[in-house]
Amino acid sequence: MSNINTHNIKAKSHILSLLGDELIGSDSLAIFELVKNAYDADAQEVIIEFIDLNQNSQQIIIEDDGHGMTNQVIQDVWLTIGTDFKRGKNRKESKKFKRVSFGNKGVGRLAVHKLAKKITLETQAEGEMFSNRLTIDWVQLIASKEYIQDLEVNVETVADQLFNKGKGTRIILDKLTTKYWTKKALKDLVRKIDNIKNPFSPNPHFKIIIKSNDHHQEWINEVTDSNEILKDSLYQFNFEIMPSNNNLKDFAKFSWKYTFNPPIQTKIAKNAIENTNTQFHIGELYKDIEGEKKYNRFLRNKDLSKIGVIKGKFYVFNQSSVLLKMNFGGQINAVKQFIKDNSGVKIFRDNIRVYNYGEQYDDWLGLDLDKIQRTGDHFGKKVTVGAIELNLKSSNDGLIEKTNREGFIDNTQFNKFQLLIKEVFNVFEREASIDKDSIEAYLEQTRPIKKVGFGETIKELEDKIKDKNLEKELKPLLIRVDKDYTEMRDIMVNSGMTGLNLGVAFHEVDREIRFINADLNSKNVDIEEVKDKVRNLIQILESLSPILRQNKSTLSSAKKVIEIAKKRNNNRFSFHNIIFSSPVLTDENDDFKFKVPTNLLISAISNLIDNAIYWTRTQFDLCQNSDEQYKPAIYIGTDLHTFEGPCIIIADNGLGFTSEPEYLTQPFKTKKEGGMGLGLYFADLVMNMIGGKLLFPDNSDLDIPQIYNGACIALVFPK
Repeated sequence: MSNINTHNIKAKSHILSLLGDELIGSDSLAIFELVKNAYDADAQEVIIEFIDLNQNSQQIIIEDDGHGMTNQVIQDVWLTIGTDFKRGKNRKESKKFKRVSFGNKGVGRLAVHKLAKKITLETQAEGEMFSNRLTIDWVQLIASKEYIQDLEVNVETVADQLFNKGKGTRIILDKLTTKYWTKKALKDLVRKIDNIKNPFSPNPHFKIIIKSNDHHQEWINEVTDSNEILKDSLYQFNFEIMPSNNNLKDFAKFSWKYTFNPPIQTKIAKNAIENTNTQFHIGELYKDIEGEKKYNRFLRNKDLSKIGVIKGKFYVFNQSSVLLKMNFGGQINAVKQFIKDNSGVKIFRDNIRVYNYGEQYDDWLGLDLDKIQRTGDHFGKKVTVGAIELNLKSSNDGLIEKTNREGFIDNTQFNKFQLLIKEVFNVFEREASIDKDSIEAYLEQTRPIKKVGFGETIKELEDKIKDKNLEKELKPLLIRVDKDYTEMRDIMVNSGMTGLNLGVAFHEVDREIRFINADLNSKNVDIEEVKDKVRNLIQILESLSPILRQNKSTLSSAKKVIEIAKKRNNNRFSFHNIIFSSPVLTDENDDFKFKVPTNLLISAISNLIDNAIYWTRTQFDLCQNSDEQYKPAIYIGTDLHTFEGPCIIIADNGLGFTSEPEYLTQPFKTKKEGGMGLGLYFADLVMNMIGGKLLFPDNSDLDIPQIYNGACIALVFPK
């Protein structure tokens, strides 16, 4: 016969020290917890005062004018660890300002242990005649009893009026854990405290005042006001994402405004683009989360469930001293320091900060990683200042803060939210792309090179050499550059070296061409220096050209390559229910022959088919919520008469092109979520290599069925 004994679970008093030290990661987060308590108490003003810093008598005092606490609330709530006073069924809006409480773990008050070994709490509840005071010396309290349930704290009733407004809470911190405050440490803390509230959308009913009783006030005053600098940032982007109605299947609304704000001295035109209440094309963003059959390429109301309305602002700087001096004069160093201190994308709920998003060590959107992978195409975290705004009531059940206040729990809602904000940032980058080229051209005093092969660029250099009477010295070298570059391009295309290798190669060559162009634009040309740079360019070309066997040209025909491309994609046509039509294969269109690297041409056509599948599927998703009966369709035919040579026409009934052709054929330029931006670029390279062209004709100018009113591309072959 067995005996069953019942035992109580006990906690040692030392756990208070562990919770205080380990639960909260920094001094700023500890103060943040106290400020949030003041917010929950309907405070309009929180004063954080540093007293006698770096002296034996140093203190930090946090005082608010909220509704205060009664003796009973102190006992049942403040002195009860893990209370559910602010969560679950007890979570409610505050009486005066209807604020939804931030505190919901019941452990925030332990944060003060991170800051100080001794705490004095003074509080007066609204409508009460007397105040209450308690003092805790953490070391003495923990040593007084072995188990936490045996610890005792004396609460004193004070007859004096301790608060001018007859209500509020004051926390006095003594025996500070930081014994000596450097200028940097204090300014960092002040900056982080100041960032608790949203600087972009200030709350008129909640103010944080930071001050000192001695000369340290001068250090506090040095923390710069952000809005004055942000308004002169080079690129700006504001957005709002919200449900369109209560139907979860309907599309959500996406509104945004992009602003390009170059200094007037550059004489570069300003730019402003606005898009209001449109569907948000997110591509395959949620494919891995929702599965192949359920995801939609447009954001739906259900995707915002337990997240709610999302607003945001991005400000991006160019740290070139030339540009900064134009906007900020002699304050360049101060502005650079501001950018360094404030860079990152922060998150705010009801205008109160969610840590640690946007801190110097945090890159939750992976902006720097993107920049490393494709230099020049992305804005890095170090030049981006941003804020994402959420509604606490709408998002609290989905975006759940960790107990240590260092971010959201990694759940489905957070994954969707993170991916969505990253895609918004991608939209911003795409809109800014052309303006970035303009700034780059201004700084390098040469226009951006748009086409690979550099035929036009080499011709421009030849013209400048002729104007400078330098043909004898430089023309032979330029001929060598053009020959070597063309050979490198052909080898890389033939070997399938697309992606990063191709991008790196073209970036290196592009850079050297710019330097040469800039030298030739100067009044006094140093011929020897130019020669050195051209020779350096030749060395780069030779080092980047791997010794690979080229894809040999073979005799083939339009019908043959279209038939092979169709076979390669038949399974995809079937999976996506795409109607494929090719009058060449049924002998309704004339066939024509050519001698080209056939495998490359088939790969180029397959890339274009891949784009067509993507955008027709996108159009299908868009039509799901309407009465329109849409069936995705792709057409590949021939045209022997419209262009300078015979051509293959590829058309679809998808969304069509929304950007200029010159933009679309540049590497890494894409409107597809997650796309590399190399499909059209590769096809253009192949056609350029065989002496042909890739064109974007108007569908209505061609003899093709009117139903194919989306994208249309012509691959024109030499006669």
